[in-house]
Amino acid sequence: MDSFLIDVNILLDAIFKRDIKSIVVIEKLIDLGKELYITASMIPTLDYFLKKHKTNKDKFKEIFLGSFKVITSTGKEGGDAIGFTDGEDALIALSFKRICPRGVIVTKDSSFESFGLSVYTPDKLLPFLEDRTSKKNLQIPMLDLQAEYRYMLEDIDHAILNTVAETKYILGPQVKELEQKVAAYIGVKHCIGVSSGTDALVLSLRALAIKLKGEEYFDRSDRIITTPFTFTATGDAILRSGATPVFVDISPTTYNLDEKKVRKLFKSKSQDQKSKIVGILPVHLYGQSCEMDEIMNIAKEHNLFVVEDVAQAFGGTWNGKKLGSIGDAGTFSFFPSKNLGGFGDGGMISTNDDQTSGLIRMLLKHGGKDKYNVDHIGYNARLDTLHAAILLAKFKNIDEFNERRQKIAEIYNQELSGIEEITIPVNNVRHLNDSTSTIPNGHVYHQYTINVKNGKRDELQKYLKEEGICTMIYYPVPLHKMKVFGNRSREIGELGVSDQVVNDVMSLPIEPLQEEKDTMFITAKIKDFFTKQGR
Repeated sequence: MDSFLIDVNILLDAIFKRDIKSIVVIEKLIDLGKELYITASMIPTLDYFLKKHKTNKDKFKEIFLGSFKVITSTGKEGGDAIGFTDGEDALIALSFKRICPRGVIVTKDSSFESFGLSVYTPDKLLPFLEDRTSKKNLQIPMLDLQAEYRYMLEDIDHAILNTVAETKYILGPQVKELEQKVAAYIGVKHCIGVSSGTDALVLSLRALAIKLKGEEYFDRSDRIITTPFTFTATGDAILRSGATPVFVDISPTTYNLDEKKVRKLFKSKSQDQKSKIVGILPVHLYGQSCEMDEIMNIAKEHNLFVVEDVAQAFGGTWNGKKLGSIGDAGTFSFFPSKNLGGFGDGGMISTNDDQTSGLIRMLLKHGGKDKYNVDHIGYNARLDTLHAAILLAKFKNIDEFNERRQKIAEIYNQELSGIEEITIPVNNVRHLNDSTSTIPNGHVYHQYTINVKNGKRDELQKYLKEEGICTMIYYPVPLHKMKVFGNRSREIGELGVSDQVVNDVMSLPIEPLQEEKDTMFITAKIKDFFTKQGR
């Protein structure tokens, strides 16, 4: 029982101190951190009694509504409710069930129309809340998108309904507003909304091919350095731009592209081989920045472009600069699971270059400024207005949610650092001139990924699953082992680190709204596993 709708009779009794049990049950629910709701249909009744008792409405909103979310009731739910004996109760229950299908209604009305939801009076609910010893079967997901929606449902519902009513579904004003806000947040001149993170990569590379070569695409002789330890889209986008991926191994500590091995590549290769490399595509994996100073130095020395893949690191930083503002372009994904996730596919490209921005804006709309007279081979790759509106509603929470992720990571670090068989994530740092001071960089923990030694990863994952804890393997197969890249890519040096970590890495739940007790439960079970292994 985590989500509770408080019927208006309970709320009024608590507001006007008419019933001690109503007061206690609300205070107890707030103290326990439960999700509390009322419906918009209750507001007129509340308003009537607030006026009647000459209550300070601002104080009421601060004290009471500050702890509640207000659920929107739809017209369909209103129509359906009329068919029931008590239409008001039916409307409340139907609205609540849509948001919280396993929620609890707290009311004094024992005949409340509940539609299968649990109904408790304060008398019956209080004993459950007092019993701290009762155990529930914990099911801890990697990500709880329903909880995230409920956390900001008022803003999201308002954004959706307004956008639908405006009917400006393609490149409406919300798209431009989102682009401007993200550009200001990242610190770049231009941001361009696109249809997915994958399309962000493809469009960036296509625009650079047109800008640098005067050609629609790169060709197979053009090579772009990237990591083999990433999602398929990174390498696939290079192929779709016409170029050849060049896989360089990763750092054994950060799992990001190893800048030392990139540097070594340019020292060891002939001038002919080096001249074929046109760019670098670093991936800020798991929310952790690559070593961007050295990557940018290498790029400058050899006249290469840099496109940052920031799909997993929205809000992350390198030496005080937001990721996506450092290279020639930055690419972002708004896939629902990302730190800033929408309600479907979506993406964005950041750049400080006017020409690159202009080319991308043409490419995403079929290839021209005028869609009836185009210049380039383009795409239908626009960011939908509805997705932009939802992202705007969620954008105001991005720093808070990233900070929540960082706090969860701190607990993991503290609890797991003493386990010999586990390597916890490192937060990459930059050493200053005196070689003792450091600036920590903004790891935003899209994933909290541990390395499990001695071949115990799969056993640990199975054990945690049996305990109700979800984990994931990102990623089980490196790109250079995939069929699609077989004869379409190049490998530079040994890729031994990439080949090994796919067998050892495991990502733990790091949902921003994850409670500390759940994080502690996860770490306790991991400790139990290794204690049993040592017997």
